[in-house]
Amino acid sequence: MGAWAVPPTGLGGPEWGDAHSIERFAVNSDVRLPRRTRSASVSVPAYWAVVSSMVLIAAGIAGYYALRSTSWAVMTDELQVVRLAESIAARMSPVPHIHGTYYGALAQLYPLLLAPAFGLLGAPAAETAAHALNAVLLPSAAWPAYLLARSVTGSRPAGLAAAALTAFTPWLVLTSTLLTENAAYPAFVWAIYLAHRALNAPSRANDALALAGLGLAFFARTQLLVLAVVLPLALLLHAGPRRALKRHPLLACAYAAGLLLAGVLVSVGSLGIVVGNYAVPFSGNVLPHGVWAATASHLVHVVVGAAVVPFVLATTWTVLTLARRRGDAAHAFAALFAVCVPLLSLEVASFDLRFTPHGFNQDRYLFYLVPLFAVGATAALTFREALRHFAPLALVTTASVVWLLLQFGDYDDRSVIFWAAPAAAIHTIFPNDGVLALCAAVLVAFGLALMWRAPRAALASVATLVSAVGAAQAVYVFERYEDPAMTRPPALPLARDWIDRHVPGTASVALVPSPRDTSTYWWEAELWNKRVDHVLRVSGPTFTPFPADDVRVDFRHGALTGAPPSDFLVLSGGEKRFHPVGARRVAGTDVLQLVRVARPYRLDWATRGLTPDGWTVAGRPATLRFYDAGAGGRRRVVVVLAASNRAALPLDFSLKGGGVERVGWVDPGGARPPVRLSFCIPHGGFVDVTLQTHAEVRIPDGRLVGLHLDRLSTATAAGCRASQVSSR
Repeated sequence: MGAWAVPPTGLGGPEWGDAHSIERFAVNSDVRLPRRTRSASVSVPAYWAVVSSMVLIAAGIAGYYALRSTSWAVMTDELQVVRLAESIAARMSPVPHIHGTYYGALAQLYPLLLAPAFGLLGAPAAETAAHALNAVLLPSAAWPAYLLARSVTGSRPAGLAAAALTAFTPWLVLTSTLLTENAAYPAFVWAIYLAHRALNAPSRANDALALAGLGLAFFARTQLLVLAVVLPLALLLHAGPRRALKRHPLLACAYAAGLLLAGVLVSVGSLGIVVGNYAVPFSGNVLPHGVWAATASHLVHVVVGAAVVPFVLATTWTVLTLARRRGDAAHAFAALFAVCVPLLSLEVASFDLRFTPHGFNQDRYLFYLVPLFAVGATAALTFREALRHFAPLALVTTASVVWLLLQFGDYDDRSVIFWAAPAAAIHTIFPNDGVLALCAAVLVAFGLALMWRAPRAALASVATLVSAVGAAQAVYVFERYEDPAMTRPPALPLARDWIDRHVPGTASVALVPSPRDTSTYWWEAELWNKRVDHVLRVSGPTFTPFPADDVRVDFRHGALTGAPPSDFLVLSGGEKRFHPVGARRVAGTDVLQLVRVARPYRLDWATRGLTPDGWTVAGRPATLRFYDAGAGGRRRVVVVLAASNRAALPLDFSLKGGGVERVGWVDPGGARPPVRLSFCIPHGGFVDVTLQTHAEVRIPDGRLVGLHLDRLSTATAAGCRASQVSSR
């Protein structure tokens, strides 16, 4: 059994289609044609129907779980996608804006695809529509994978096998998230397919299409700018410098102009114009300590997630093809594979080491290699080759993978993050890396045995087995990790779009986050409500990196200055820095409250000397300032104080101002009965009440504090003499 490929023709025989396609392939691949070919026994539409069926089956698996999702996986990535999609729908422009301000997130392809849903529907319904689109969009990468494999091998069955290996992977889990990977995965494969066309059949048209593919990938995910480096390097490897310049003048001119522009932008420090917010990864040391080990670790995670066999076959075939230069189509893809796999792995490893906490391996950044493995593997299973040449090198490749797995696997089963590393989540099934390595070796041995004993069945058998493994991995991650996480209830016991439901028409709503609040509440308030289109930053965090309107408390005049025009604010139930005059609660809970206010924003009261979350500091007086609310008069004030349960003894306090004084103490872990004050506020003026505490206690977050201002409320009353309310 000296040969192990498919049909006796050695080129795919009846699955090629018509004679013209055979001739075109022969011209482009330098392959000797058989003397006679049979007519296609399977029609071209039938192959397209099979690919469509694969996409739909993968979509069915993903959609079953993705459509159940009612929550989010990763913030603020998903919130950014939603805001960008809503901006595109509202502005009818793909230029990225968030909160009415330009925001340099250039990966606009996915938000553009989601814009119709988020423009026509409320956020919760639009999210469901987005998940339905994801279920088809991500596995649709099977289409360009089919075309690419057919172009490389001339075999439509090989194309079907590559389509299956591309569609059925553990990364189907990403369809339950609103992440750009859903659009970037098929965009990447289209870009590689168009690049291969340019390398395999040089022409100005194909060069232009290759450049368009690079643009598509870039706007799908800025990370894929790396393909702009892959293409020329692969071209040089495939054709050599002289032939490359001669056969690709359009590419040469485009790259010369691009390099000149990049040089100018770097020299003036304006690289962000081209890459937007992604300029940050270009800064600093792009080859940090440990990057080579991290590169190996990242690659191993994706190789294992892809069931090992495709990588072993593809890598072995690539080495042999580059060494023997068998056909332009095959050699062109081998060049792309040889450049793209290490370069993309290095880019991802560098990014994770520098910007991911603890250098966590996020295989979602690298799963784009799976279609390359798929096409290379089907090429290995299709081309006629002596097994004695292939098998030894395949065994060496397998041994290398096992060694890398045992040396650099670096799986973290204690921190399973299914959306960041779906393939790593599978590792929890195995008791140790040795068992995993043994399973990988068995899979490869099975594939090689099929090549030897049943060469005609090898393509279908290997593709079926590996696809089944990929689908099983996806179902496991969906069931074990995704479904419990993504069907959790919202942070507040309210409808997800509770703000939109209580705001009339197209009214604008501004969030006013309070320091030391739980970020989840504010994330969900913005994610699920289209009317929330501003965030006010009042000397504290906003919990998102998006543009915010800076406002400040004018303590002297009792106003919020610099605020945008909005009659609705979402305030923290624990807000202790200020309170707007006449704020009427519309909806919410004790955690977050939607209130309607008058503009400009005048204040009923404001504080100084308290921590942002309302604690006093021992020995430092806090000031509670009460304003006249538009007309002088008597003000009745209720103050409720509480002490930490970590206090050993009762904590004392004093309240003094407006001609009154109250002193007392608060039991540990309890709240004192309300302290009531009554005083007259001058017209146009204010009254300061000083809150003083002396004891202190260390609370769980390590701070030393005194008492907590649990509640502060005011009410106007009559009874002040004219002399008491005169202007201050």
